[in-house]
Formats: sequence, structure tokens, C-alpha cells
Amino acid sequence: MTFSIIDISHHQNEPDFAAMKAGSDVVGVILKATEGPFYVDPTFKSRREAARNAGFKVASYHFLKRGSVAQQMLHYLDVVHPARGERMIIDYEDPPCTLDDLRAAVKFLWAQADLDLQVTVYGGSKLEADLGNQRDELLAKTSLWTAQYATTRPNWSTATWPVWTLWQFSDKGRVAGLNGPVDVSRFNGPVENCLTWFGPAVPVAQPVKPEPVGDVVVAITLPPGVTVEFFVNGEQYRG
Repeated sequence: MTFSIIDISHHQNEPDFAAMKAGSDVVGVILKATEGPFYVDPTFKSRREAARNAGFKVASYHFLKRGSVAQQMLHYLDVVHPARGERMIIDYEDPPCTLDDLRAAVKFLWAQADLDLQVTVYGGSKLEADLGNQRDELLAKTSLWTAQYATTRPNWSTATWPVWTLWQFSDKGRVAGLNGPVDVSRFNGPVENCLTWFGPAVPVAQPVKPEPVGDVVVAITLPPGVTVEFFVNGEQYRG
């Protein structure tokens, strides 16, 4: 089974999500929400509602700019109002941005302990060049959405991410319900895993340990002349 994920912003024409659902292999939509410390994509909220109503999984991304990272992440959170366990994506491609900016953004989102957010990093040649072959322990805890066009196989910083999760392989995709080209991505796994990846993640219930009990007294009445053998904590008894 083949399926696709698209990402759109105000640059794309208004989608007909019902037609897209009926006539394409798209299962998920990623929407631009914010950029820098102030910008809001004017199409984000209406398209998020329309895509969800059509039955699509939906995630959002923030286009990261250099500096003022805490302000940017607060802005992103204030616009998206994410549910607990929601997937949130940091777009790392602005040339002045540094890995320290990216790390600070990831840390800030994860610091929202009550939200338990799932974080993904999006990037292409800049991310690969900045990271090189070094392993970044913080970023390794995120998932990777890599952008590589006109290739049969993506390149990415494998020391940090042994595998990619999403691969944006074209910016010239065509799907039903949308006039004009669109970014198209592939998920690294079956559709069931893709839908789970979008989330929101559901917390796993922890097993409840039974409370310890005190001494247990067992009374056994035997007929006259009858004896039994029994063991308690490995000790043998006869009675």
C-alpha cells in the first residue's frame, strides 16, 4: 500500500480536503502555523479544522528564525494550543539559524511537562551540513523529517538519527483537491505507524503494583489420624 503526507502553507491554493480524501492517497497533512516570534500563517486554523473534519491526521510546524527562541516557541504554542501528546515540528532551514537555536527550541517544547509533546525536526542540506557526522544526544531523541529532492535515496545525519521518519522527496507533487504543486513526503513504515506518529500520543498506563499484605493465617481441620505435609517460604512442615 502506498500513501503520502503533504505539507502546505498560505503559498498553496485553498484545498478541497473532502475531494482530497476521496481521490488521493494522502493520509496526513502538515500545516505551517508560525514563523519567528510574531508571524502566524493566516490559513492555519481554518485549514486545520477543515482537514480534521475530512478525516485527515494533522500536525503543525514552526519556521525557526535566529535568536529569541523562547519567544518563538511561546508564540508557536499560543497559536497551536496543542493537545497533550501532540506532534509539533521545528523547521530548521533559515541560514542564520544555529544548532544551539534548534536545541533550545526542542528543550523549550519538552519543558512543557504537562503537554508531553512529540517533537520532530525538519531539515535538509543545512541540517546535514551543520550536524555532520557528530551525534547530538538531545536531537537524537526527536524524529527526523528530511528534505531531499531529485534522488532515489535521502542523505541525512545518521550519527544522530539512524533512520529518517519522514522524507520530503518532492516539491512538485499533485494531489486531488489541490490546484498546483505541493510538497509530498513518504513515511518510513506502514500506514498504521504513520497514523500513530501523527498522534496525539496516548500515555501508556503503568501497571499497578499490589500492596503488600501482612501475615496470612490459614486454619485447616483434619479428621483424626490424618496428617499433611506443606511448605511455607520453602520450609517443610508436617501436621
